[in-house]
Amino acid sequence: MSTAAVSAASATCSKSNIARGIGRLTDLVFTSGKGSYVQTTCGQSLLDFTTGIGVVNTGHCHPRVIAAAKAQCDNIIHSQVNIGYHDKKLELTETLMPLLPKNLDTIFYGTTGAEAVENSIKMARAYTRKHGVVVFRGGYHGRTFGTMAMTVSVFLLCVALMSDECVS
Repeated sequence: MSTAAVSAASATCSKSNIARGIGRLTDLVFTSGKGSYVQTTCGQSLLDFTTGIGVVNTGHCHPRVIAAAKAQCDNIIHSQVNIGYHDKKLELTETLMPLLPKNLDTIFYGTTGAEAVENSIKMARAYTRKHGVVVFRGGYHGRTFGTMAMTVSVFLLCVALMSDECVS
């Protein structure tokens, strides 16, 4: 059996063990990526129009991103933010502060879009002392309970939940 066939067979078995909380456009299995292209276990090279959506906007495996990640891994891989400060985060904060409008003096760092959305609501509620939130019909806000509650599109909510009971 070829390497691709073994990979495809193990991927089929493994796929059934992954939670269905994320909708997928295809059942293809990707093995690598370079620039705007991804390679599959079938040997196809495909143009990736998303290149990781917002997180890989430099393309897959950009040499400068790889070099920076390798350099960081030589120092510290994870510095828990509620334990202490991370030197690179402090350096980034010093770089960003002069770029903010004069009346803004605080930066919030989050790890996901849903976290950013939920925290922006917390900050807006604290500032305005109002509890209502306006959302756009058809907008996608994330997969957490808070952000799903703001998703008024039945189709997008069903995709987020991957529910068999949903109909579009």
